[in-house]
Amino acid sequence: MKTSKKLLAGLMFSSLAAVSTSAMGAGFQLTEQSVVSMGRSHAGAGIVGDDVSAVWYNPAGMTLLPGTQFQISSTIVDLDIDYKGFDGTTENGRDKPAPIPAFFVSHQFTDNLWAGLAITSPYGMKIRYGSGWSQRERGISGSIVTVDINPNIAWKATEWFSIGAGVSAMYTHSKIKNGLPFGSASEFEYKGDDWMFTYNAGIMVSPLETLRFGLSYRSAAHVHAKGDYTMRTGIMGSKTGYGYGDLTTPETVMITGTWETTPWLRLSALARWANWKNFKTMRFYADQKDGIFAIPSLGLGSVSLENNWKSVWLLSLGADIKVNDQWTIRGGIALETDPIHDQTKRTALIPDTKRLWLTCGVSWAPTKNWQIDAAYGHIRGIGHRKLYSHNAFTGANTEVGKFEKMNAWMGGLQVQYKF
Repeated sequence: MKTSKKLLAGLMFSSLAAVSTSAMGAGFQLTEQSVVSMGRSHAGAGIVGDDVSAVWYNPAGMTLLPGTQFQISSTIVDLDIDYKGFDGTTENGRDKPAPIPAFFVSHQFTDNLWAGLAITSPYGMKIRYGSGWSQRERGISGSIVTVDINPNIAWKATEWFSIGAGVSAMYTHSKIKNGLPFGSASEFEYKGDDWMFTYNAGIMVSPLETLRFGLSYRSAAHVHAKGDYTMRTGIMGSKTGYGYGDLTTPETVMITGTWETTPWLRLSALARWANWKNFKTMRFYADQKDGIFAIPSLGLGSVSLENNWKSVWLLSLGADIKVNDQWTIRGGIALETDPIHDQTKRTALIPDTKRLWLTCGVSWAPTKNWQIDAAYGHIRGIGHRKLYSHNAFTGANTEVGKFEKMNAWMGGLQVQYKF
């Protein structure tokens, strides 16, 4: 028992240390909070009852977790954002692969009351192009790192109905560098961070012992980061002052279902709606009292990166096959719609499109207390991938090239312990 506690403490320390590492994923919203869930493309997320991530996906699902349970995971994501311009230039936005860590714990107080804690990274990106690439005005580099601390409670009202809710304190650190239309050396750079608060809630209905449905909601986060705003131009050189960065994340609604068709086969599904209409612009601006930034005619005190996105759906199906009491294998497929409403607004920083998910996973329970989970996934961009340049003076948009690839590879490892 002492050895188990020491191992758990070590795993917890490793997870919290990894949270400080820049996380990224395909796009901006990170769904990969559970390795078990990733193995079936997140179908049935939060209501299957086979890991502790229900605390985050749907807190009502905690009522499926007896006693005290602990979970720690890390998913490595590697991007391949391959661009080819009509002028023959090539570039790839791939940066170093980075982990998406997650930590969960749940505790049953009574036959009807549960509490849990989730520490996750629900949003993130990390992308980098060469500083002199031909479309630097559409983006040079960017990273968004988040750490979300999310306590929840759940109440089992009846044998067939449970409800849960929680609040989050989310820390965000962002770094953006973008070219400007004032010459090849002109660019702006912003670095800032912020804390904000959100909330979430969920319900779970079990009309049959083998059939469950879930509905969960997570509110939007309004980021107002504070930090360093830097402008570099060939005429005035480099100027750094105090600045701000504003963006809004989507609110999400998730509908899930899971059916244990036989003792060895489970089928699950998910439909998630994300309101990316909130993500109209990323606006960065300097303190207007600060030197040359206070001169409106220079246009150096504010930069807006227009996105004009739309709501998207993630639809997935997954299956779990119980081989025996120790081994379970799973697989899933998902389709995520394109958030970009106007294709001429696609930026190189977040060059999103319609995506196809293919995932698989395995779980091994060597004892009644321990479970080890692994999963692999491939996300392939299958929609529009054109890139347009924008003339800031005339407002004209010109097609300049195409992202030949918008792919991501994911590999995850997870450990669970039941006290």
